[in-house]
Amino acid sequence: MGFTLRQLEVFLAVADTLHFGRAAERLHISQPTVSQEVARLERTVGVELFDRSRRAVVLTSAGEVMATEAAGLLDRAGTLLARVRLHEESRLGLARIVASPSVMNRLLPAVVSRAERELPALETVELAVDTGQVSATLAAELADIGLGRFLDETPGYRREKLLDEPVRVALSRGHALAGRAAVHLHDLGDLPLLLWPREQHPRYYDHVLGLCADHGVEPPVLVSPPRIVGSRLYLLSQNRAFSLVPASLAGHLTEDVVTVPLAGPAALPLEMQWRLDDHRPRLAALRELIREEATPLATG
Repeated sequence: MGFTLRQLEVFLAVADTLHFGRAAERLHISQPTVSQEVARLERTVGVELFDRSRRAVVLTSAGEVMATEAAGLLDRAGTLLARVRLHEESRLGLARIVASPSVMNRLLPAVVSRAERELPALETVELAVDTGQVSATLAAELADIGLGRFLDETPGYRREKLLDEPVRVALSRGHALAGRAAVHLHDLGDLPLLLWPREQHPRYYDHVLGLCADHGVEPPVLVSPPRIVGSRLYLLSQNRAFSLVPASLAGHLTEDVVTVPLAGPAALPLEMQWRLDDHRPRLAALRELIREEATPLATG
């Protein structure tokens, strides 16, 4: 073949910036090194990849083809390395689980506890991330299994819905409806809905507002940081807002906040995601264990 992946990386940096100096800054190497690597690549392929006859650097037609193919080749090389590294000795007995906040309270502790008993050769590491960050964490190769809601379609990863979890209304223990068997949203009047900013997780945000619309209400939204059950929980306890939460959060909020079933149909999907090419037997066993532990959540 004659050329190296490093030469392709340098070439792509120049193709992207159309400037040898800026490419050098991006790669943290000297400009002469960039010029040398590109020249070596051109000698190997036998054609000029950049038109240097004008004041600006411009890709030739051959360079445009090289840019497209080189990007794909580097992506495949990255995938190759990731697949091979799955079989490192240290990775064979390790499972890194990334989860959104609502999964950390009930499902994940049950999974980890049972895995300690039934999969003693497997070490589990848990990573909590903000709402909307599970799939990105997986794609960055920082975890092996993701648990969350409305996970992203990510190339090379499988997404499986574990269940539809019932929705409950979280509100102050002192609210007049706190003792009801179920709450109709229209009975909450103009009490604001506590929710994170839409850009944090658009599909989840839209789903929650869609549930409100399905129940005939359009509550004012009180914007919260990514974790509603964190620093803004006092807004619920002080009867300044309500929230719609999965049933598994019941019993995991403060004593001043209760969760009451929502009258009428409403659910939040719980999903699992992992690499399609991750065939480690212990990870497959852990995924099956997660499925079994998630099943009871469907009843709230």
